[in-house]
Amino acid sequence: MEQQILDLVQNEKPYAWLYQFLIMVLVSMIPFAPIPVLAAYIASHHDFMPGLMINLLGTTTGSILLFLLSKNLLRSVALKYLTKHQYLTKYVELIQTNGFLAVLFGRLIPILPSAGVNLIAGISNVHVIAFIAATIIGKLPTILAFSLAGHQIASGNWEIILIIALYLVALFLLGRKIKQKWTR
Repeated sequence: MEQQILDLVQNEKPYAWLYQFLIMVLVSMIPFAPIPVLAAYIASHHDFMPGLMINLLGTTTGSILLFLLSKNLLRSVALKYLTKHQYLTKYVELIQTNGFLAVLFGRLIPILPSAGVNLIAGISNVHVIAFIAATIIGKLPTILAFSLAGHQIASGNWEIILIIALYLVALFLLGRKIKQKWTR
């Protein structure tokens, strides 16, 4: 089973990019999934732009699907997620007043998992177009960093990887700081 999954992800089959795209769609719908590792791995098997596009379009499509499912079918799951994480009430208030900015900040700064942003936005009054625009703009920097890291690992360019790692650590620390502020 593991070898079959590895074969799907590797760029050795004619339609590997399609399999990789579909895997990114599915993985992006799972909270705490290893998207950074998978994105870097996919990007390491392609030229930079195709790898970036597979990752960005795959994660964005998965986010849109989960948003639409939350809006139409998964309302109870989303509400359960909210009650389980009380600190999210401030985020819900932000998303109700300015959905685009809340989704954008939720993507740019890792305050909560991407799937959480999708679920919360789905039960709120965020318009689909605003959600899609904020998702694409917000996911671009981190997916760009993961894809660039994977591409640079394949090239053996460790200096760039260090810079990318510092950027991602800074984002993570900023997200933790904001989350701590919200939980007080």
